[in-house]
Amino acid sequence: MSDGLLDAWPSLPPSAHLRRPPASLPFPLDDPRCTLFALGRGGLYHGLRASGLEPGDEVLMPAYHHGSEVEATIRAGLVCAFYEGTEQLEPEPDELESLLGPRVRALHLTHYLGFPQDAVRWRAWCDERGLLLVEDAAQAWLARSADGRPVGSVGDLTVFCVYKTFGVPDGAALVSRGVQVDAKGRSGLGTLARKHAAWLAGRSGAAATLLLARRRDRTYVPGEDFALADADVGPAGISVRLIRRLAGRDAAGARRTAYARLLDALADHVPAPFAELLPGASPFAFPVATDRKAEILSALARARIQALDLWSVPHPSLPVDRFPAAARRRATTVGLPVHQELRASDVERIAAAAAAALNGRPSTPSR
Repeated sequence: MSDGLLDAWPSLPPSAHLRRPPASLPFPLDDPRCTLFALGRGGLYHGLRASGLEPGDEVLMPAYHHGSEVEATIRAGLVCAFYEGTEQLEPEPDELESLLGPRVRALHLTHYLGFPQDAVRWRAWCDERGLLLVEDAAQAWLARSADGRPVGSVGDLTVFCVYKTFGVPDGAALVSRGVQVDAKGRSGLGTLARKHAAWLAGRSGAAATLLLARRRDRTYVPGEDFALADADVGPAGISVRLIRRLAGRDAAGARRTAYARLLDALADHVPAPFAELLPGASPFAFPVATDRKAEILSALARARIQALDLWSVPHPSLPVDRFPAAARRRATTVGLPVHQELRASDVERIAAAAAAALNGRPSTPSR
């Protein structure tokens, strides 16, 4: 069994530089309203600023969130009116109606983990009430809705994080009218080297050992994770070139294949709404729910599987006690790797290690 390091974030194979760009680019790269940024939060900030919303206007925002989208919304001068939603992570109409007031001007709809929401339904709901629809497709580039349209194509503004689909140094896309930003990118070469190193570490135990040694001193700081930073920064030039070369790959299909295999092995541990693999999904990670979150993350780390501690800390503006369902998800959700750079043997290794940890069995050490 390989003892390489399997990371939840996509790595970048050296062969990416040799690929030919496809004849046509997928949405939204082919849309004239598309503007590229280094990070999605910068795109969201500028999209909201150009949307016609005024300082003090309110945005209906999911209580279950990363935090950077909340920070970008607040920094744009807006107020977040948080909603819990349903067990399926959909907005709940009666709850939203109870939050409506004269300053509510938009609904923020998140396509969690690359699984499409019914954006057409919420587009109609917003139109009936004179609200803007903000589609958060940060984890959902290349996903498609049930009717086949690209996720993110019906909102007034939509944000995608391309680096969450392909292992490029950075790169996010905003689809919105009226945004004009001279976004200057950084070199990206240091991050590029780390992405290539992560790909090698997935195939070499020695490379994995070196990479893990470099990562040991990392400490998660929520404020830094949420920070808007420089919203005017564009993607690195190398990211733009690689995105165009990689855009022809069926990353979504490869992710669904890996997701289906993990679902076969771990179905009893998958929370709603992710226990059913939608045909148009482009999974960002494979979620499992456990009351032993820290223990499971540690067990996976010992097996050289770097899972995600998904969204454990909300934005400080959230009144946590009012949203117990969101708090429960934060306390229990772990994201397993499912990206297209995983080999079939890697997926089997993830399934075996996760099943052993979740079911309380000792796992077989990698060798």
